[in-house]
Amino acid sequence: MSFSRTDAPGELRALERFCNSARLLSTEDALITPASAGEWLRAQGIEVGELSRKEHEQVVGLRETIRDHLGGEDRVAELNRLAKTMLAGPRWAPDGEPVLPAKRAGALDTYLGSLLALVFAAGLTGELERLKTCRNPDCRWVFYDRSPARNSVWCSMDICGARHKMRTYRSRLAR
Repeated sequence: MSFSRTDAPGELRALERFCNSARLLSTEDALITPASAGEWLRAQGIEVGELSRKEHEQVVGLRETIRDHLGGEDRVAELNRLAKTMLAGPRWAPDGEPVLPAKRAGALDTYLGSLLALVFAAGLTGELERLKTCRNPDCRWVFYDRSPARNSVWCSMDICGARHKMRTYRSRLAR
């Protein structure tokens, strides 16, 4: 399956890639097992060994929480719980850049913490509003909305948008 949208810019690309580690329309999920999740993380340059069941659940849980949040679902309580357990307080790096570091120093904790910090920082700047989840419940592909009005709702008009239009059309005919 090919989507016509270009990747999200800058740091948001990592968040988009993480959320899209599952391609629901083609029933592919790179994080389906601890082994496949570890393989996917290593392909992203994250030096992890074999993931435990708990670590695997943490990775998948974070992905789904972020994806739901981007899709407009109320996941604030879960995001706050994750932030409390995964992130340390805000700091400034030696170069003066503000950072929101992970609480624990391991590669997996640092990676997941950086993704959660990115959700927070992009929310502050308003850039997170452009990262959206496809409105098709069977798809939920995360995409960057480059439209001037910021009103895109489908990952692709050729795929999900067309399917929605066809379903709407057929339901009107059936009446």
